Amino acid sequence: MDIRMAGREEIGLVYEIMQEAFREYAGVLQPPSGALGEKPEDLLPLFEAGGGAVLAWEAGRAVGSARYKRDGDRDALYIGRVAVLPDCRRRGIGEALLGYLEELARGLGYSRTTLGVRLSIPGNVSYYERHGYRPVEKHEYPCGRDSWYIMSKELQRWEEGGRSA
Repeated sequence: MDIRMAGREEIGLVYEIMQEAFREYAGVLQPPSGALGEKPEDLLPLFEAGGGAVLAWEAGRAVGSARYKRDGDRDALYIGRVAVLPDCRRRGIGEALLGYLEELARGLGYSRTTLGVRLSIPGNVSYYERHGYRPVEKHEYPCGRDSWYIMSKELQRWEEGGRSA
């Protein structure tokens, strides 16, 4: 597997992976996932504001994506829309995407990463908890039918030679 930064010319690919991965939530989540209402051009402001996306590749096929941006309110790197194609799940792709973005965050000088997770998808909450994320805030949707956590992970610093500090 190879993970690399997505270029602006790959916005359509990042979008397609996210749409296919989030399709299982269509008609299930209330309110609906904002991911399913996006258009490819909705990703442009992310790139223009200094954020971006990464793509995971296997055998020349893009199989996963995730987005990132500065979370200025928390002085952290926000990770969003982590998406793995349904036929490629349970192979460590999501974990690899997280690890890549956590390393990116360290390289940019952040000491933590954040992400948002709906409570109506408890499997996702426990997935991120297994990867060191902890709830730091709980929010309710205005309709009162669902809520979500902002989860955060403190990143270890790395000294020269690869030892954690």
